[in-house]
Amino acid sequence: MSDSPLSRHSFNRQRAARRHGRLVNAALSRASTYAHPAGRVVRIETHISVVFLAGRYAYKIMKPVDFGFVNFLRLDSRRRCCEAEIRLNAPFAGPIYCDIGELYFDGRRCRLGRGVSTEARPGMRGKYKVFDYAVRMRRFDQRLLFSNLLAHGELGAADIDAAATKLADSHQHARRAGHGPLAPAARLGSAALLREQVLAALAPLESDPRTAQAVQSAALRAACESELARLAPHLDARRANGFVRACHGDLHLDNIVRRGRHALMFDCIEFSEELRWIDVTCDLAFLLMDLRAHDEARHAHRLLNRYLEATGDFAGLAALRLDVVYRALVRALVALLKAGPPGQHDAGASANNFSRYIELAASESRTMRERAPWLLLCHGFSGSGKSVASRAFAELSGAIRISSDLERKRRAPFAAPSLAALPASAYTKTALDAHYERLVAHARNVLNAGYTALVDATFIKATHRAQFAALAHELNRPMLILNFTAPQARLIERVNARASGPHDASDAGAEVLAAQLAQADPPGPQERQYTVDLDTDVPIGTFSRARWWAPLLGRMRAEDGSF
Repeated sequence: MSDSPLSRHSFNRQRAARRHGRLVNAALSRASTYAHPAGRVVRIETHISVVFLAGRYAYKIMKPVDFGFVNFLRLDSRRRCCEAEIRLNAPFAGPIYCDIGELYFDGRRCRLGRGVSTEARPGMRGKYKVFDYAVRMRRFDQRLLFSNLLAHGELGAADIDAAATKLADSHQHARRAGHGPLAPAARLGSAALLREQVLAALAPLESDPRTAQAVQSAALRAACESELARLAPHLDARRANGFVRACHGDLHLDNIVRRGRHALMFDCIEFSEELRWIDVTCDLAFLLMDLRAHDEARHAHRLLNRYLEATGDFAGLAALRLDVVYRALVRALVALLKAGPPGQHDAGASANNFSRYIELAASESRTMRERAPWLLLCHGFSGSGKSVASRAFAELSGAIRISSDLERKRRAPFAAPSLAALPASAYTKTALDAHYERLVAHARNVLNAGYTALVDATFIKATHRAQFAALAHELNRPMLILNFTAPQARLIERVNARASGPHDASDAGAEVLAAQLAQADPPGPQERQYTVDLDTDVPIGTFSRARWWAPLLGRMRAEDGSF
């Protein structure tokens, strides 16, 4: 080691930080430190923090470390981080976060006081000197973490729906970059910054001998740079239009917990504005990526479609695959860091992790280059089961479902649809034509992003089907009409049941169905050439089975070979 004053100062700071860390760990590992029954204290450590589970609460402290991207060596920086953690996590997991506690010595005894002192002298609690701060949280059952639920086969559709609803609502109400007096610098959320972040995650993976070959053989750098250049105008336009917002930033399965019928997303990024002020699509991509990396494609498809139902943000799909690649690279890098130097004895499990994420990044980057989306139109009368069936197909296949009923009731961009019944004026010919034009625009965004568009509308008028046929021709994409059929008695039964049940996005009742039956333009001889008939007079669970979709899947594989 050099004897320069700078190196000695750095060495002394590191030694002091280690000594401080031992003191805090010893104090918070003792039940007597807490002002409430603590029982056996459990310690959980991450790269930059330590969490102590004590009784009904969990206490999180920031390590006195300096990793460049985060510097917690000073007490005041750790206090500010604790304050930010409480404030920034409120939209995602408010019920979990309580307040900040102060660690101080009362004589020779260490105590943890609730709340931050309002003393004029910072770092003091009365006559006692505060030596660290802790975020106090309500403790939850670790078995209810999404990662643990998934590992035990208990992560269900209701959990995915709850996560989609929570994330969409948080994004819809989040502060927007460039709007308001507290808006961040223009650089945050920009295409230029995303490029730096993607390449910064990629560089260590290219140079490490454990990952270099896989990364280079997948040509990940070339794929990422090409896509970043292509999407730069889109990304900057998204920021200008308010889609760069104060997001969670670290939305993987270990940071989501089931709470009753809800999903809470804790431990958001609080130490970096650059990682927190991002496009909402990039925030969503983290969880989509983690589900995919754990072989839960159906859950990922369901999450994406439920989020889009809640937000209508089909334009955001353009950069989603790039965002998934970026998030996979980040998780691969985290796994690499956890594995330690090559040859370390406990590196096996982490090696499996970074291999999993690199394989996903490679797969998604290939998809960015080899896009083969379809345009699928769901044709059928009200009560034909097309909405229930198309939801199931979207979850099965990864197609993006565009619901006519939901989009008709979306009163503003990026707003949740209302379920209140619309007036008759919403169903005039002029209103319907304008509505189908909006559906065409959504389908265009989906197809241009490389995803199959599954448009759920009645399509009983030939003119509306022709609009979409023209779109398919313009974009040179194959199109099929999915003709959902059921006996008329079954249609009436379903429509009446829906009318008497809980709120539904559809306003169609028995009178509307009768009008549809009388006024429909059935597919003509030319349209029949690209129509697939699907009988929905079956138990509802049948729609989730690939076998029921065999006529459609067989037709798509025969004509394209890529689905």
